[in-house]
Amino acid sequence: MSNGIKPSVAALNARELIAQKDRIESEINDFEEILRGQKVGMHEPLIDNSGYPRDDIDLVAVRTARARIIALRNDHKEIMNKIERALHEIHAENQANGRTEEKNNSSSAETESSRQPRPFAIVNAIAPDSPAKEAGLLKNDKIIRFGSIHAGNHQNLQALTILVSNSEGETLDITIIRGESESEQTLVLKLTPRRGWGGRGLLGCHILPI
Repeated sequence: MSNGIKPSVAALNARELIAQKDRIESEINDFEEILRGQKVGMHEPLIDNSGYPRDDIDLVAVRTARARIIALRNDHKEIMNKIERALHEIHAENQANGRTEEKNNSSSAETESSRQPRPFAIVNAIAPDSPAKEAGLLKNDKIIRFGSIHAGNHQNLQALTILVSNSEGETLDITIIRGESESEQTLVLKLTPRRGWGGRGLLGCHILPI
């Protein structure tokens, strides 16, 4: 269920950049799979000990895959820089909106400060051996805060996606609500987005907006 907030221009731009990033990563994976099928990587020699082209691999396929991987990795670096700039733009917008909201609601500051933080997303699935699993996240955990992202600035989870893409290898604090009614508890977990855990993505979990 969406919170009904219309994404800003910066958020829409970030959404498209993330889609481009995902397409690039998918292409890189495809070409890396070609190399794995040939049982070579990016640096093995393509000639034998006698100086002749190797006859145990498809030389054209390997050379093409290597060239495309190099080009795509350069594209990926560039798109990540653009995503970082988009994140800064969204952060600046959120700060500006926060200042405006604070000014407009200054007369009710005491009421707002006493209000319980509300969750903005729920964990729908967790992959085995994933960073999310290692952090201790469970299905149906409700997320109150994910790093700097909360109910007031998540932009239908687009800001969260950008934050994760820009935080690979960094440890983020995740505040969650677990359980229902009398058994409900608030926990703070540590999650480090990373690749190479055996699956796709940096988290290994599926998160839905509330």
